[in-house]
Amino acid sequence: MGTKGPQDAVLAFFRSKLKKDYWVIKRRPWLKYVFLALGLFIAVGAYGAYYYVYRYSGDLKDDQGRPLDFSKLARSDFKKASYVYADDGEIVGRFFGQPVLDPIKIAEVPELLKDAFIAAEDRRFNENRPKRLWMDSICDPLYGGVDPCAILRAGLGNITRDHRLSGASGIRQQFVRLWYGGELAEFRTRQHSIKRKVKEARLAIQISRKYRKDEILEGFLNLIYFGHGAQGVLEAPRRYFGKDLRRGDKLTLREIAILASLNKSPTLYDPIFHKPAKPSETAGSETQHEYESALAHEMARVLGARDRSNWVLGRMLEDGYISRSEYQKALFKEDEPLDLPDLNVRPLKNPGFGYGDRLVKEMLLGSGHSEDELSASGGLRIHTTIDAAIQRIATNEFEKHLILVNQEKEPDDHIEGAFVIIEVKTGKILALSGGHNFDESQYNRVMASRSPGSAFKPFTYAAAMEYFGKGFFDPICNCPFSMRGSSPGKRWVPKNFREDNPVPYGNIPFATGLIRSVNLATLNLARSMDIRSVVKLANDMGVWGNPGMVRDSDGNVWFKRPGYEIKGGLVPLLPTAIGASDVNLLELANAYTVFFRDGAYIRPTLINEIDTTNGDLMYRPEPPAPKRVLSKETTQKMVVLMRAVTKIGTAKVSMRGIEQQMACKTGTSNGPTDLMLICGNPDLVMAIRIGYDKPKPIELPVYMKKISGAGNLQVSGGWVVGPLFRKIVDQIYTTRPKVEFDPMTEEELQALDNRLPYK
Repeated sequence: MGTKGPQDAVLAFFRSKLKKDYWVIKRRPWLKYVFLALGLFIAVGAYGAYYYVYRYSGDLKDDQGRPLDFSKLARSDFKKASYVYADDGEIVGRFFGQPVLDPIKIAEVPELLKDAFIAAEDRRFNENRPKRLWMDSICDPLYGGVDPCAILRAGLGNITRDHRLSGASGIRQQFVRLWYGGELAEFRTRQHSIKRKVKEARLAIQISRKYRKDEILEGFLNLIYFGHGAQGVLEAPRRYFGKDLRRGDKLTLREIAILASLNKSPTLYDPIFHKPAKPSETAGSETQHEYESALAHEMARVLGARDRSNWVLGRMLEDGYISRSEYQKALFKEDEPLDLPDLNVRPLKNPGFGYGDRLVKEMLLGSGHSEDELSASGGLRIHTTIDAAIQRIATNEFEKHLILVNQEKEPDDHIEGAFVIIEVKTGKILALSGGHNFDESQYNRVMASRSPGSAFKPFTYAAAMEYFGKGFFDPICNCPFSMRGSSPGKRWVPKNFREDNPVPYGNIPFATGLIRSVNLATLNLARSMDIRSVVKLANDMGVWGNPGMVRDSDGNVWFKRPGYEIKGGLVPLLPTAIGASDVNLLELANAYTVFFRDGAYIRPTLINEIDTTNGDLMYRPEPPAPKRVLSKETTQKMVVLMRAVTKIGTAKVSMRGIEQQMACKTGTSNGPTDLMLICGNPDLVMAIRIGYDKPKPIELPVYMKKISGAGNLQVSGGWVVGPLFRKIVDQIYTTRPKVEFDPMTEEELQALDNRLPYK
């Protein structure tokens, strides 16, 4: 018999102890039933817990006691903003509540962007990730809507107060917290309680049973708030980087890491360096100290935001989504400046497009769409005719010009204005603005009813040629007269615009009356015919003068501001012949396109089509049908006359030497309270008006006095508006193909120039 080893001695010891002290069941048989009952209790409890967490949903109710709806994800019940697009697909406006939400389909989200959120928030959400750690072989099989290993890690983090380990809510849990936040106050407030976490986990499990992972990920990415009013993974790159995923813009790896880092705290991890305003040199020491403290705090915050982005990159590297070289290239380095030029917040609303967006919205509201549909629920995609490049050029020059005009004026005495640019062949509105800054004033002066002054005279001369057969050299009398005024006992005594080189009294050629914008000659011309013929022609060309609306050639309302009805209109009295009846700039600009379209009227267009969020077509207008309202002969003569305005008339100074030739008419209303210039060619018509919101006489701008060296220049549309018009046209046609007038038009212009006196 061999010697016993240490192992045998240990076993013998435990056998003796068990037999002597613990083998009690044989001596107490009733304990078997106790253990059996205990095992049964544990089994029932485990099954009950399983059923409660994984199967039972009867107590999952909202704050009003109603059962939570698990089907609404399938209905995509997002609150959706509506987006306004320029003709090239650029977003130029949004109609929204707060925050902005533009849902995107998961297939449109770049793979690496999805990988970044999964790596940062819930690595086990992707069971096919490229790399795994040793413990993933244990944790991955346990994952099912919630991550037990993450919960264990978070608990350890809370005990040790290591915040790098805390946080156990995976993508599904975060999604249900966002998705049901409107129905459960505890989800909105993120209250710290076991009850809330259990409910969150139960909902995550229920959602996991009912929806595919890509559906859950899509909802999650669309609901994340990224700060600065941007919600959803489509809107965030637009706000921070000026990139549109739907348009196919590519994100850099660093940009992807920044977006993924913002989910944890968009305020704390905002990547933009918001440098505090530096106090003036005369500020006290206390103010300087506050500035330095705020600056230090902001610098520390930005460095923390960059650390978070680097941490996301590390998780992506760890899970195998990126290579080591990609990781090193995308990292924020310690020596990088805090204020990076590529990082800045793009405005949700671009003021340069604000007035056009406002007109679009008013048009939609007037056609039956509700405010809620536009701003919160409909998610419409409104594709407009706006040319973003032309809009930027015109807006930039317009705003700079108004700054010049308002030099040395008090803020409450500022002159305002508006412009409209329309494409001749199509009637498409390419650009418009109703003021110098939409953020300061949403009053859209494009639709303001104001006196067009001499800019209305082309309708008087066109009517004389169209209906009464007048020619360029027919005599009209530049003669003073008076007539009964609008008030009893008063006489109306019209006068010509005061000039240094006035047209002499007496008979003058018909053409001179328009080219030199002679009031008395124009009024005597109108007296020789029926003023109603002038009103009729203006109506046929789409000028009606009804406040708050635009009517087409047939009198049908094309656009009406909310709350407006047909009233007013062109007054069939003699002063209307020289612009006494108020009209809006949009109808006036569109009427001028008839002159450059051989006499055909086309209803203006601002909206190309409207789509749903999913891209389904809701509305597309029929192409406008041209309607002849003037003969080709009359329109050709009118173009010749307006070409002469730029050569020997009231716009000759501002149009001298211009490369892209134009045909123009200036407008200076009585006072003058409004200054206008409307010009066109076979490609575009542009109308600009400048004046006070509450009509009062405009004085010669200070900058013009300084440039000219003369303080007695007459304030006119040609002098004040002409230089602005010239700058816009010159820039537009640096890239847009230049156009020429018909050779016959230029020949007639030369012949007219050779014969006319009073130049």
